[in-house]
Amino acid sequence: MRPTRPTRTFLVAAGVLLAALIPPAAGGAQALASPLAPPVSVADAAVEPGTIVQEGGPLRVPAGEEGPLTTRLTVTLPPGATGPLLPERLAFRGPDREEPGRPGLLFTSTCAVNGGPSKPCAWDSPDPEAGDGVWLVLDLPGAEVPAGSSTVTYDITLDVPSGSEWLGTLSATVELDTAAGVVARGDLSFQLVTGTPEAYRRASLHARDRDGVLWQYDATGRNEPLLKARKRVGGGWNVYTALTKLGTTTASGFGDMVARDRDGVLWYYRGGGVKPFAPRVRVGGGWNVYTGLTGLPGGDLVARDRDGVLWRYPGPGAPQRPFGPRVRVGGGWNVYTSAVAFGDGLVARTADGRQWRYEKADGRNPAVPFEPRRPVGGGWNAFTALAGTGLVGGHDTSLAARTKDGRLLMYGVLRWGERDENSEPYHPRPAGHGWNIYDLIV
Repeated sequence: MRPTRPTRTFLVAAGVLLAALIPPAAGGAQALASPLAPPVSVADAAVEPGTIVQEGGPLRVPAGEEGPLTTRLTVTLPPGATGPLLPERLAFRGPDREEPGRPGLLFTSTCAVNGGPSKPCAWDSPDPEAGDGVWLVLDLPGAEVPAGSSTVTYDITLDVPSGSEWLGTLSATVELDTAAGVVARGDLSFQLVTGTPEAYRRASLHARDRDGVLWQYDATGRNEPLLKARKRVGGGWNVYTALTKLGTTTASGFGDMVARDRDGVLWYYRGGGVKPFAPRVRVGGGWNVYTGLTGLPGGDLVARDRDGVLWRYPGPGAPQRPFGPRVRVGGGWNVYTSAVAFGDGLVARTADGRQWRYEKADGRNPAVPFEPRRPVGGGWNAFTALAGTGLVGGHDTSLAARTKDGRLLMYGVLRWGERDENSEPYHPRPAGHGWNIYDLIV
């Protein structure tokens, strides 16, 4: 990233030799003394550059919600070196990868010089086609050298979000310049590791107890434990005979829900951010004609009537009118004892315990929301409750399943192809016990 600088040591040597050859009468040494009187720069005197030390060694940075971490560079200048230090572009390299993308655009950093205020310092990703092995560059600011000191410090923070394409070690050789040339040299390294996904990436699971209190369980984003301790949403939820989410709810408060009361009125709860949900909004009456309600990713709602006909309500719209007119999907859905969202479609269970996977269709026909079903497998009658959810323990999609003795399992995703929706639940992992205290899990 830096052009090779020609050394100027030979100029000093030539001047000394010339002084020795010219006699004093001709003004030899005295004549040359005046031009050589100013201090000689580090580069001209061929003095070795000073050191740059990363205190504590390479900085280990989790990619996730942990936030920025700080490393310090201590720059020790050689004798006679004067500032200021010039801004530099640090070139970071890592192991070879075929398609690096542009991960540096996701990184954020600040830099503070000599304990001063922190200011943003930008990352960028060079053209990956350049083939020079440079993956990222960081703009380091210039710095004044404190009077009477030969030391300069840089405090550099680094924050990397989860989902970054780059994990591993990033390393750079740091060379700091003055107008005279390189005055200090050292190394800077970051070790990027998997961290905790941000709250907006982590799913939440809701459960209603027999007193009508709704509880929220947020995913930890780790493989153990899978869920955080529950937190109370509120009471009075036993007025509803059905609850379903319109997609995934998250630990950040994102995600909507609809609830049907005993009079057949449907209510809409928009995700409220800090609070789990905003105040409910009345959608309308007459929803007791349906024996099942299932929300889908993207905000659609499907409802099964008593004749086994499935209807699709496109949504979500405005809070006062979240759904458009219903569209008939088809009959025969009374063969299923349960249907819950999974991925971008749903899974449905028959009375004999067999489960079927319905993937999202291409969307060209509103009356055909799903691809033809395919079998997942049998034995699903071992569970008394199923609920689809999002990212839990590193999986993009999970299916919560409660056993008859109250244990909760989380099924991950088995992908069959490149498209994420080509998936089905697999590899159950324990997520807790005592879940028989709840009469509804959603």
